[in-house]
Amino acid sequence: MKDFIKKINKYVILMIVSSLFGMPWFYFRHLIFEYNGPDSIIESIPTFVDYAIRLTVIILLVIDFKTENLKNVVLTCIAAFFFPLLGIVIFSILLIESNRQKTSA
Repeated sequence: MKDFIKKINKYVILMIVSSLFGMPWFYFRHLIFEYNGPDSIIESIPTFVDYAIRLTVIILLVIDFKTENLKNVVLTCIAAFFFPLLGIVIFSILLIESNRQKTSA
């Protein structure tokens, strides 16, 4: 179980960082930066961070799928691109099932 938690920790941290650049960003950006209008780069930082986290989750999923010798990596990465939590849940289910089969055999 500790192995599973170690594998999932990095994804949990990424999801927390992703949520910090969601709604809280819209409230705290005026405290941190000077407001330059709706076309400023400050307004698009949450979008950049969101796509960077999505790509990071996909790369980490591919690496973890290779190390655990799991299948359905393409389907999981496509799901993670549209909704990262779904990709993480699919990976978790496949990892739990793989560990259960290893212990029963």
